[in-house]
Amino acid sequence: MLTFSYLIFLALKKVFPNSINFYCAWHISQNLKKRFSYLNRGNIKEKKVLYQKIVNLPYTNDIEDFEEDYEEILKSEFISEENVKYLNAKWKDRKHWGKCFMKTQFCSGMCTSSRIEGKHRVLKTYLNSSKGLVEVFQTFKDLEHQEIKVFKDEIIKLKEKENKQYERTEIVKYFKDFSQYAINKIKQELIESNNYKIVKGRQTNTWQIKIFID
Repeated sequence: MLTFSYLIFLALKKVFPNSINFYCAWHISQNLKKRFSYLNRGNIKEKKVLYQKIVNLPYTNDIEDFEEDYEEILKSEFISEENVKYLNAKWKDRKHWGKCFMKTQFCSGMCTSSRIEGKHRVLKTYLNSSKGLVEVFQTFKDLEHQEIKVFKDEIIKLKEKENKQYERTEIVKYFKDFSQYAINKIKQELIESNNYKIVKGRQTNTWQIKIFID
């Protein structure tokens, strides 16, 4: 996942020809915001809607929606010929920055470089130019242990929360009769079926079933 640096992108393709590289969707969106900021000024609703459609292009989840929005943007009377050329140039690299195209590859659900940048911020607080190589590796090791501990603590909290939900439901009856796999498959439905209230709708004035899970 790269910030929008075409030279780095070319260098990676040369050194690692079989690698799959993407541009950070957030950085692409920021570039689009700067380029089309004029659309977000004034009180013309159509311009503002068009602006939002443009800056959200990198986050579009569906390829068909992406292509339809792109075509609609290019046809807009508010887009100059110069910006049409700019967008056409971006279109050629769309498979490297559109989230809907990234999803065709395994990216761990990421479409931005925010996670690795977050790592960099943490490392900067511990490392500086005076650190030796041994200290650098020890820092990596310590930070890894901290993250593992946080992760384990989160799992424990989630399990405690689930157990509290179990205690208020009939799900405990199934523990002896079914495997853990089967219980995991149906537990959410069982929890919801035992955690509901019948409330009166404010607007429709009709009675509705609402799920309430702490």
